[in-house]
Amino acid sequence: MVMESQLAATRNSTANYESLHLTENSQKPLPTVSTRGVFSNRVEPINVQVRHLGVELAAESFWSGPVRRITSRPSRLPPREILRDIAADFQPGSLTAIIGASGSGKTTLLDALSDRLTSQTRINQGTATFNGNPSIYDVRHAYVTQKDVLLPALTVRETLRYAAGLRLPSSVTARERCELVQDVINELGLQKCANTRIGNSQKRGCSGGERRRVSIGAQLLANPSLLFLDEPTTGLDAANAFQLVTTLRDMAQRGRTIIMTIHQPRSEIWSLLDNLLVLADGGLVFSGPLSQSLPWFETNGFRKPPFTNPADFIIDVSSIDYRNPQLEEESRTRIKSLKTAWLIESQRCFPQLASVGCPLLRPPSQRNTSQHRSQLQQLCVLTKRTIKVTYRDPLGMVAFIIEAVIMGLAVGYMFYALGRDQVGIRSRQGCLYVVASLQGYLVLIFETYRMTLDMPIFDREASERCVSPVAFVFSRRLARLLTEDLPVPIIFSILIYFMTGLDRQAEKFFIFFAITLLNHYITVVCAMACVVVSRNFATASLIASLIYTLQSLASGMIVQIETIPVYVRWTRWITYMFYTFSPSAFRNIGRALP
Repeated sequence: MVMESQLAATRNSTANYESLHLTENSQKPLPTVSTRGVFSNRVEPINVQVRHLGVELAAESFWSGPVRRITSRPSRLPPREILRDIAADFQPGSLTAIIGASGSGKTTLLDALSDRLTSQTRINQGTATFNGNPSIYDVRHAYVTQKDVLLPALTVRETLRYAAGLRLPSSVTARERCELVQDVINELGLQKCANTRIGNSQKRGCSGGERRRVSIGAQLLANPSLLFLDEPTTGLDAANAFQLVTTLRDMAQRGRTIIMTIHQPRSEIWSLLDNLLVLADGGLVFSGPLSQSLPWFETNGFRKPPFTNPADFIIDVSSIDYRNPQLEEESRTRIKSLKTAWLIESQRCFPQLASVGCPLLRPPSQRNTSQHRSQLQQLCVLTKRTIKVTYRDPLGMVAFIIEAVIMGLAVGYMFYALGRDQVGIRSRQGCLYVVASLQGYLVLIFETYRMTLDMPIFDREASERCVSPVAFVFSRRLARLLTEDLPVPIIFSILIYFMTGLDRQAEKFFIFFAITLLNHYITVVCAMACVVVSRNFATASLIASLIYTLQSLASGMIVQIETIPVYVRWTRWITYMFYTFSPSAFRNIGRALP
């Protein structure tokens, strides 16, 4: 009965609300783009229209994902619907907030519009157009993630300069890039901290609000007309959150279309918004101008109490109460009535679009994968950035050198001046095994740790299509060539080779050094492979330790190859330690016999 009375009230007030809703949307003039700043006068107005959008999540058991990828067989479990019947208009010059309870689908909707859905989620219905075009890649857009992923060793200005070097085309000169960076700093109010390092929890630097502005500034360098932000105020205090949304409002008034998810905005932030989307359990209960949100809920029997934050009131009305079964049932009934009422209203307020198909249903191979800059240009920018970050961490820079000296001296004294008798030959074999295994293991664990720190930066920049894996991998090694990749094997080889009394022939020494150098690079690649499997250091290091154990067992030192069962003897051919230990043993033992 409650639902029927609310629906009846909704139908009675639909005509008045529809007229007011359509009038405010249709008569809102397009914004006049300001000419302040280098890129403000080049903002292209973007009108986003969404109709009946739905998103589903593939329901998979623990093993169904790997099995399905190997066998190419679809999962037998039915997909779970996350979003359904989403209809909205996002006009240029407007700041739109998507609110709702946790788990209502706010971030999923943002990811669906920006084409950032994971492989497990897909759009199953509806259309989305950008200025009438079915592809989001035909308009300039950017996405600011909820978490700030920045390099703590760089200053604000340096962060933006390197971001400009990766995002802007080569036709933009260095002077123009510096001017763009300065414009972004001015527009986001970062003048006072422009030369301050980003910092982190271990090293003081920029505040949380300033880091969030830097994350937004990195996206503004490409001059996006459409900007997505996933909960930009999360983790900020009330003052910083208000200042950030004020900045976003100013940016929107200069012609950009800004869409953000936000969690419990304060009253001052509420007044800065232009449009509002309210999600409840995967469906809409309101979508339109902010000024019409409270009247809409009133027409459905939900009046805001005095002295109450409108956002808190709306979220409370559209949330499921799990405190007890009775409250849960009542809240589900309330939300169902609101979604039903809005579905009827949205069919009147949002006319159907021309049939353009769903642009986001394209497979990843058909998406725009063009890079802003060439591989060589990316390599140069990333190498310079890595060099600067490396030199600003002196302890990390010399850690490998110190490790090479300590381990070289320790192994050298342990196997000092080996003889050529039977005991000496056996000791030489043990020495060469220690050289191959010890150096490889230390590099493997340390590089795995560093990769887990750097991969979030790569993941963000790769998702923005401004960095390729090839440029990222090679830039890391080029930047550390003179500080790590050459000095460490050289120091390690010299100390061990001459202290242990191995054959003092130039040819044999350089072969020994070459094997040590190759072992260093192969171990680095193995660490990369471990981090590709898991971005978590605990898991990646566990995989690395398992690989190292298998390397040791199949190297030919602990167990003679001839004694290994034939059905597992082939493992030596896929273990790099076998290729590093065997040549060294042959060169320094096989010919050491009198």
